Amino acid sequence: EQLNQIRAKAISLHSDIIKSFVDTSDSELGKSVLKQLFNIVDVDGSGYLDEKEVGTALKLLGFKWLEEKHVEKIFERADLDENGEICLDEFMVEAPKTLRTNLIKLAKSNGGDMGLLV
Repeated sequence: EQLNQIRAKAISLHSDIIKSFVDTSDSELGKSVLKQLFNIVDVDGSGYLDEKEVGTALKLLGFKWLEEKHVEKIFERADLDENGEICLDEFMVEAPKTLRTNLIKLAKSNGGDMGLLV
């Protein structure tokens, strides 16, 4: 019982750290990191992200539970002007939301794989 309480506390603290990290996206450092991430994801160097680039990046981040329909939804939500591509400004709005949700899921998945969620 005590071990389960410690596990629950550790998981809660870890989730809080992830949320706090993502909340830095509005800071100068956070904006700089997001710009670098955008440039890495923009494989073809077009200055825009297409749905394939976004899907590949999400898989590389370890978000293996995201199926094509989830990637499509994320892309649609990010493509504010509905032109079929995501510009840096649109990315800066959507990325923190997507990262927050999926980094927490990743942490829980990894915790389960390590036997911490028994």
